Amino acid sequence: MIEYRNVGMVYGQNEILTQIDLTIKDGELFVLVGPSGSGKTTLLRMLNRLTVPTRGDIYLDGIKIKDHDIQKLRLSMGYVLQESSLFPNLTLEDNIALQLEQLGVSKAKRRKRAQELLELVELPASKYAKRYPKDISGGQKQRVALVRALAADPKLILMDESFSALDPVLRQQMQTLILKLWQKFKMTVVFVTHDMQEALRLGQRIAVLNEGQLKQVGTPHELLTAPADCFVKEFFSQGPKKTLTLKELIASLSLAPKPYDEKCPELTAVVEVLSYLRKQPSLDFNYHEATYTLTLDQLLQYLESAGI
Repeated sequence: MIEYRNVGMVYGQNEILTQIDLTIKDGELFVLVGPSGSGKTTLLRMLNRLTVPTRGDIYLDGIKIKDHDIQKLRLSMGYVLQESSLFPNLTLEDNIALQLEQLGVSKAKRRKRAQELLELVELPASKYAKRYPKDISGGQKQRVALVRALAADPKLILMDESFSALDPVLRQQMQTLILKLWQKFKMTVVFVTHDMQEALRLGQRIAVLNEGQLKQVGTPHELLTAPADCFVKEFFSQGPKKTLTLKELIASLSLAPKPYDEKCPELTAVVEVLSYLRKQPSLDFNYHEATYTLTLDQLLQYLESAGI
């Protein structure tokens, strides 16, 4: 568990963060969202001591971050930046295995792990392991950077605007990929973004920041239906609402992240959606960079109006 207790940050005369109290649960995909300059990246960088708060403390598993050995702390985490930051002189395989090498893992085990991870993100090791970063696309580089962060099987992954440099199609693909990997490995992910749609799609819970202040923490549904103030309401009201055809509805559900209940099947057909909504109050899904919340009554009314 991660706990921020009365955390503040001052640079010169500028107060970057003001009295942040925040808890992030183990195994949670937690998003920090807000406009540029709101303090979200500063909060993230405090977790691996790239930034040190000027007030308050941060606890990781009950121990103050500042009391952890800094090298062991950083080796225990994965970190994915906006740019892939791959080493140009290393092969993709060696880039992925870099942290394992620092941990003293044998070369054979490093190679096996790197190849397994390449396969996991649909970059066949036989084709990509010996390539260099210059030989692959931007989207492929970000896939490699993502699995590099997973190589040492960390409990915590830090992601700082990791998909913001990608075009919309690649960005949505990477969002789907991180959801898939998070569900597979059950690690804690702290994800920074300024994009409210990305926050709504990825966040199990979301912390909204503005001008260094924590405005609200909640689920996507809570933020959309019960915003704490005018800023939160306006921030999440951006973007046009859309009317979906039945075909678009089914297509969008096939792209949606799997619900957080492991026992629930992938929702790729209307009958499965109906079955799910009979047990749960609502379903959040994404379509063309917009997020929708669907209830059983809404779906039944839609199907009736469509003559189905």
